[in-house]
Amino acid sequence: REAGVRQFISTYERVKDLRGDELLWGDEVEYGIFVLDEENKKIRLSLRAKEIMDNLNKNEVIHSYEAEGCNWVPEYGGWMIEATPSRPYTGYSTDLLRVERNMRLRRKRLL
Repeated sequence: REAGVRQFISTYERVKDLRGDELLWGDEVEYGIFVLDEENKKIRLSLRAKEIMDNLNKNEVIHSYEAEGCNWVPEYGGWMIEATPSRPYTGYSTDLLRVERNMRLRRKRLL
């Protein structure tokens, strides 16, 4: 926690005099892909991340007319996917309302 505060202060000191730059920010959610073996009561990693990610990105093309969208990219291993908003948030308070809505959208697109 203290390291995060030091990093914030350091970044603030570096950029505090900038003027006119638009604040853009985002979030990411990482999803692990697993196979549930109910019969043997085991959980295993599923290495289908690329296949699932490709299907999710194809689905995004279908919904490209909507204002909100998702971006699906590979994560650390073949069993993980990272999801981000298709467009960054800005410095306006109205974008704070987009965060939860977009996270819900990403979860909905997975299910």
